[in-house]
Amino acid sequence: MPPQTRGPEADGRGGTAGKAGAAGTAPTPAGLRGGPEAAPGSSGASPGTDSSDAGAGAPSAPQLLSETAARAARMAREAAEAIPAALRSCGPDGAERLIPRPGWHEYFMAMAKVVSTRSTCSSRPVGCVIVRDNRILVTGYNGAPPGEPHCTDMNSGGRLYCARRERGIPDRSKLEHCRSLHAEENALALADGMGLAPRLEGATLYSTLSPCIRCIGNLASHKVARVYYEMAYGSVDMTRDREWEELARDSFEVFEELAISPGSLHKIVWSILTPTSRRLLPSG
Repeated sequence: MPPQTRGPEADGRGGTAGKAGAAGTAPTPAGLRGGPEAAPGSSGASPGTDSSDAGAGAPSAPQLLSETAARAARMAREAAEAIPAALRSCGPDGAERLIPRPGWHEYFMAMAKVVSTRSTCSSRPVGCVIVRDNRILVTGYNGAPPGEPHCTDMNSGGRLYCARRERGIPDRSKLEHCRSLHAEENALALADGMGLAPRLEGATLYSTLSPCIRCIGNLASHKVARVYYEMAYGSVDMTRDREWEELARDSFEVFEELAISPGSLHKIVWSILTPTSRRLLPSG
């Protein structure tokens, strides 16, 4: 039975909290550990590049929204075609399972992806979920501190606005000058404020992006044990990226890239794009 979580409520700091509880440890779905391939429909910068620093060649906000809408429509068509085939799999006993469900890792990573939609960072939306014993403790997304204007609410001559880029500050100095709080920072701050810090010991973080050096230290100090991320940080400074990765591997029991499998992704997308609780069997 899936864990019961309290409905998310925005707390003004880029985080939401869920009800803590006890359950068994999460199994590791086959084919999810360390996979180098991105999930279908995802995209990312090549190692050593920062696609968010595209400069004058960056698309305008209306163009970006149009491309996003077109991509969503394409994913909907692909999901509609793939769902019948994806609805058949085998259960633990080998019997055919007519309606599969995502594994625990996929379940929580999908939630982190949904959380990222609340991000107010124009450059790189990030969402995370912190879990213990298969129960969500808190979630977080990146954005401006409480009371500060959100970059997504502003624009720069019709283009996406970034406070750091507007000031001409380079990528290598982003941590000192970006005014956004990171997803992990907001999640941990919420946990601290709700008295959940003791529950974080041995917990697992699922994030759409691997953590920066600042968040690695913060997570480690809260004794978070495992980190699963959808996308490696990937910036203009590959040496720095490697140093952060090495630090993370030394700081956590598990530090691994995680992709949602095509079958689970299709089911998740299908559930979002169609009425989720539409009857599969007739009434009676």
